[in-house]
Amino acid sequence: MMEGVAQAGFYTWDPNGVEHVLNEVLSVADHAELPYSWDGDEPATATDIGLGDVLLLHADETEFRIRFEPDDKIERRLKRFLGLSTSARYLVGTDEHGDQYEGYTATFVDLIRRLSIALEPDYVSVGHPVKDVRPSPLEIMPTEGVFEIERLPWLSVYSPSLIDQFGWTDRISASPAWKVDQLDTGAVLLIKTQEPWADVSRDHPLDKHLLDGDDAVTDASGPNSVTLGDPFAALDIGEYGADVCVHRDDISTEFPNEILELIRVQVNEDRDLRRVDSGQFVRNVVYADSDDRHSVIKQMLADVPSDATDDNLYVSALLRDVIPPAFVRLDDPDDESVVTKVMRLETDVNKIKLLVSLGRVARQDDFTADDLGSMEGALDTLNELDDNENIDQYIEAKLL
Repeated sequence: MMEGVAQAGFYTWDPNGVEHVLNEVLSVADHAELPYSWDGDEPATATDIGLGDVLLLHADETEFRIRFEPDDKIERRLKRFLGLSTSARYLVGTDEHGDQYEGYTATFVDLIRRLSIALEPDYVSVGHPVKDVRPSPLEIMPTEGVFEIERLPWLSVYSPSLIDQFGWTDRISASPAWKVDQLDTGAVLLIKTQEPWADVSRDHPLDKHLLDGDDAVTDASGPNSVTLGDPFAALDIGEYGADVCVHRDDISTEFPNEILELIRVQVNEDRDLRRVDSGQFVRNVVYADSDDRHSVIKQMLADVPSDATDDNLYVSALLRDVIPPAFVRLDDPDDESVVTKVMRLETDVNKIKLLVSLGRVARQDDFTADDLGSMEGALDTLNELDDNENIDQYIEAKLL
């Protein structure tokens, strides 16, 4: 359990005034259904609010404290205009397979998200609650003159203008963070690690990606330099295949089983993949192999047709050059392949990691069609077993 106080600072180049900020904060509290009160006497008017005035938002037998900070009138300085703080002991990660926070942590993160949308700050940073391990203020806090960051905090929000200033426009959506959340305002909320403050080091892949321009790509098993290629590039117009996708909003450096979706597709005359069952657009086929992860992601949604909607845009988790076309190709819409059989497995083993491992075997020079049949037969046998623990043990011992 983390001790200390978690503090989120909200910063802007151009403060809107404390009255506007107060009204937006109260609106956010109402929509979040959080009762509020003042710690002490309520200021007579918004203009009377000073540094000593604290608004309390009450949740789950504890509280969030909000301080309003007046404009300091210093030119060319990213100004802190709002502070949100709470006890760090209530902020915990999810379970091993969880992809969303729960309880008090969820409320804290949701408050930051809501306030960021309502107030449109240029920058939000959640500092480490323990002084001995937190970065120097100069590393993550705004300073006078040109704003630079030397280390990324556990949770942060960046406005479109700040993203552009940092040169992150073409990089931030592919950041190796636990969560990359694009807000309605165009700002991006980054959560560095699932467990709050689990890794505050400058060596985290997120820091290297954004601050150093490191394009190292990770597969489902962790950091690993790989070449990306689309197995569907070998399919002809009209052919069927089985793709494993994640929604565009769930793009990450890792693909846990919980977010994977098996989609049966057909290659249409525009060389797009469309769902067999509905004809809806899924993604573009990528034809050039690359080790630039962001470039490949962009190519998957580079030419979105007019009938596509944001809810139906996907990217493939199979874009590894080791995944052979035979793994995805289907003779007819209801056919089975290595991909469909792996996706049917009742296993906690990461399925993308398993497919990559099987793909490396299939790429060996002496791998034959008979070997492919044997591989599919082994997967059929695993799918017939009821003992999930033994299935996991077999996969880890024999197939990874």
